[in-house]
Amino acid sequence: MFINTTCIYPPDKNVKVLKKFIEATSKPLPPFIKRVSVLGTSRADIGFKVNGLYEIDDAKIKEGILELTKYYSQFTDIEGCRYELEPMLTPQDMIALLGIKP
Repeated sequence: MFINTTCIYPPDKNVKVLKKFIEATSKPLPPFIKRVSVLGTSRADIGFKVNGLYEIDDAKIKEGILELTKYYSQFTDIEGCRYELEPMLTPQDMIALLGIKP
C-alpha cells in the first residue's frame, strides 16, 4: 500500500521545519516503510506544502501508519504546521477491489 503525506506550514516557519526535517530523517524509517519521494512547493495561499510518498509492506499497514503518524507528529510543535496521511491504491488494487478480471 502507498501512503501520501501532505505537510503544510507558514513561510515564516521554513527554517524551523527544515531543521526538524534534517533531524527527523537522520533516523531511518522501519524496514517495512520505503520513502519513495518527498517534494515541496511554495504556495501563496497556504505557505509551503510538502508531499511525501511512502510504500508500506501490505502485512505491516497498521504499523506503517502508526510509524508515519509518529514521524509527522514531530513537526506539530511548530506553530501552523499541520499534516495528513492519505492511503493510496494502485490501479491493480482498485481493479481487484471492484472484482474486475483483467
